[in-house]
Amino acid sequence: MKILTDKRCIIGEGPIWSEKEQKLYFTNGFGNEICTYDFTTDKVSVRALPFGISSFAFDINNRLIISHEGGVHILNDSGSISQIYDHTKFEIKHANDMKVGPDGAIYVGTQSEKRKGISDKIDGKLYRISSDGSVRVLLDGLLLSNGMEWSIDETKFYHTDSDTQIIKEYSFDKASGAITYSGRQIAVLGVDGFTIGKDGRLYVGCWGGGHIAVVDTSSLEICDYIDIPTQIPTSCSFCGENMDILAITTASFGADIKDDKNAGFTIVKKSKTVGRLPYLFGEIK
Repeated sequence: MKILTDKRCIIGEGPIWSEKEQKLYFTNGFGNEICTYDFTTDKVSVRALPFGISSFAFDINNRLIISHEGGVHILNDSGSISQIYDHTKFEIKHANDMKVGPDGAIYVGTQSEKRKGISDKIDGKLYRISSDGSVRVLLDGLLLSNGMEWSIDETKFYHTDSDTQIIKEYSFDKASGAITYSGRQIAVLGVDGFTIGKDGRLYVGCWGGGHIAVVDTSSLEICDYIDIPTQIPTSCSFCGENMDILAITTASFGADIKDDKNAGFTIVKKSKTVGRLPYLFGEIK
């Protein structure tokens, strides 16, 4: 286990592996920064932005896609942003966790106005954005749409509204991107972002728990915990040349740094299992 002390994040999030660059990306969301870790040089590089980012994805041309308060955009090398859907027609506010699915579409969740302290509206949503720019709402009435992942065989979709502390399982139709609740769910205390290994297990960041919960998707039960040396893991994903390293982002927000000296640092840990490469926007396998 290695602690990347080059950068302490306020809230580290969105870890994702860039196969083309062979680098790990993660965000310091409240710090308005994109961070990249290069395993070759063992260094973290930081790029400042004028706004915060919640999560990342890549498209088939390795362009970086970001989710943030203003929705979902392509972030250009110049720092400008480009639209991937019509913002006058589709208003995606307070965008949070985001991933590309097996169908090459973007799945992005939002925070509700109640969660943001704007009003009492519980209006968080999960959206699907296709490569042609069309947008569809898959789930509504969410407080804080957060972690999501697909089963290894791509027939199931897992999603959490973090404020409920429950992960729900949905049947997934790769042809249409439609999801249907299977009736199965699991309570995971502090559930935040998560990923899946080729062992069919979900690896779940547990805010405040000091561990990653390992969920067996066949039984939908917690089968193990991976302890980490800080209390607030936020998310995790597989990375590295062989996709056998688990990257864990953490937060220093609300932490006592004197007692939790590793709060906000990103952790990379050799794994017994391997993950799959991130799906790319616009790519259908």
